Amino acid sequence: MAETYNWSRFYRALCRYGSNLLVGIDDEVREIIAMSSSSTDMFWSEGLEACLAEGAAGGSLRSGVLSALNTWRENVLDALDANFGIELDWESVCLDDDSALIDALVEAASPD
Repeated sequence: MAETYNWSRFYRALCRYGSNLLVGIDDEVREIIAMSSSSTDMFWSEGLEACLAEGAAGGSLRSGVLSALNTWRENVLDALDANFGIELDWESVCLDDDSALIDALVEAASPD
């Protein structure tokens, strides 16, 4: 059975670029997210790959990426609060759905 997505390449790209997709945070928090993403799995959850897999299986890798990004955003908000005591407004922190980085993540998630 052919793979419908590339999880490891997607996750590496997410860890590298994810913080740049968040809107509603200041530069200091963005830096904490970027550093934590590059050195830990603090924002990982099983749900991330499940979202990507579901979208890919349904024929829309882009929707899988967007779904995984929403889960990742929630993981970030939870982890910032639990690990750093940084409480952010869940309604104010969102994803830049128009960013070219979304296309880069879809490309990273594409099967070989």
